[in-house]
Amino acid sequence: MADSFPMLTDDPIHVTVPPYRAEPYEVAPGVLMNCAFVNTYAVKTDVGLLLVDPGLLQFAPMVHEAVRAWSDAPLHTAVYTHGHVDHALGLGPWLEAGERPQIIAQENCVARFQRYELTHGWNATINQRQFGLREPLFPDRFDYPTLTVRDALTQRLGDREVRYRAAKGETDDALYVWVPDGGYLFTGDLIIWAAPNCGNPQKVQRYPVEWADALEEMAALDAEWLFPGHGLAVTGRDAVRTVLTETAAYLRSIIAQTLDLMNAGVEPGEIIHRVKPDPELSTRPFLRETYDHSQFIVRNLLRLWGGWWNGNAAELLPSTQADQGREIAALAGGIDALVARGRELLDAGEESMACHAAEWATRGHPEHRGAQELKRDAYRARTASAGQTMTKGVYGSALNEALVALGEEPEGRPRLAMD
Repeated sequence: MADSFPMLTDDPIHVTVPPYRAEPYEVAPGVLMNCAFVNTYAVKTDVGLLLVDPGLLQFAPMVHEAVRAWSDAPLHTAVYTHGHVDHALGLGPWLEAGERPQIIAQENCVARFQRYELTHGWNATINQRQFGLREPLFPDRFDYPTLTVRDALTQRLGDREVRYRAAKGETDDALYVWVPDGGYLFTGDLIIWAAPNCGNPQKVQRYPVEWADALEEMAALDAEWLFPGHGLAVTGRDAVRTVLTETAAYLRSIIAQTLDLMNAGVEPGEIIHRVKPDPELSTRPFLRETYDHSQFIVRNLLRLWGGWWNGNAAELLPSTQADQGREIAALAGGIDALVARGRELLDAGEESMACHAAEWATRGHPEHRGAQELKRDAYRARTASAGQTMTKGVYGSALNEALVALGEEPEGRPRLAMD
């Protein structure tokens, strides 16, 4: 075991970026924290262990070994703070060892696992694109909950009371876990040490308003400890309250701006460029746009309240993208002229417009080598300058499409399937 684990103990605005991996450590009395991309927690009780978020399938043996090195108490209860595969697929070694824990999740987790089984190929493709994988990857087996929660549940584990509360945020099946006698709050991905992941352009609906509600609800608990789904543990009532309330305020600002513009009749395509995150809150280390993008949050609100149309009437029943690409090339004076213009844009640092030109060229004339070379180089530049995991993944996937079309080796390496 490590003799220390990074945590926040004072002013959160001065904390550095959390580690991706750290040695398991008893981070609070009777609480083991294991950080292997996702945080898994084991909590001692009189009747056995409470395991919060068993974690990733790939790291399950390591997590099991770490917990067993810390305690040989039986596993009484496992809880999924939500059903994303980085949180809910790590029970295998426990079950194989003969443990039969109660598995608690919010009731929508069952439908989530069923949807994952129904759309396995789709999710595998999404993960390949989002995380820069060489090939599609997604799990196809899930350990379903044995006890589901609709709104709230209180559980007695010996002398310890554990309260589960349903929420919505990154998912519609979120639970946060409150242990009053220790002042322990397990937030799941309602706190991830990054700007809230409630946009994600490739995934199902997410819930910024309910997310902010849940954060404010948790802040009212006056917790002494905050144990997030990813990133640093937080200790001290003031620090915990700051992380929760400022994350809620970050979301509230985006929500209010989006609603004001929608109610003023502004087109969606303009709204996404006019809404900006709070400039001061965006500097917080727990609110940096390292994974999701604030513009994606705006798009999710537009999808929630306004449908999928972007406000451009030509896009309601559009021509195919291949036909549009050929027409734009013709307007430019031919495919060579369009590619040349794309090169000018790229050389001038206009990466966004260069990518538009590359898409028009390759969709209209996929066989044109210069068009594919433009796409390759434009998206390589866009990937290098992107600040978020999601944008890097999508741009990197477009780069690989061009590399394959050119007969070149695609980039990327095996990585973990997450949500």
